[in-house]
Amino acid sequence: MEYFKVVISCGHLGNTKEVTVTRYFTARDIIDAFENGNRMPRAKRKHNHSAVLLVKPVTEKEYTVGKYIEKQNRYLYS
Repeated sequence: MEYFKVVISCGHLGNTKEVTVTRYFTARDIIDAFENGNRMPRAKRKHNHSAVLLVKPVTEKEYTVGKYIEKQNRYLYS
C-alpha cells in the first residue's frame, strides 16, 4: 500500500458554495486514491465530474501528520 494526499472539493454549504478539503488515504495506486476521494461523503460531484482536484503521493510521515490534522477538522467529523 502507498500513501496519498487527495485534495477534494466538498459541498453541502449552500447553492454554488464549496470548501476544499485535504484528505490522506492508503491505496494500491494513484487511481485507487482518486476513486476513494471521489466516493468520500460530502464530495461535490458536479454533473458527473470529479470532486478530486489533486492526488499526490506522500511519505508515511506526511501521511501520519496529515491524518492527525484531519481529525482536528470539525467539518469532516461532524
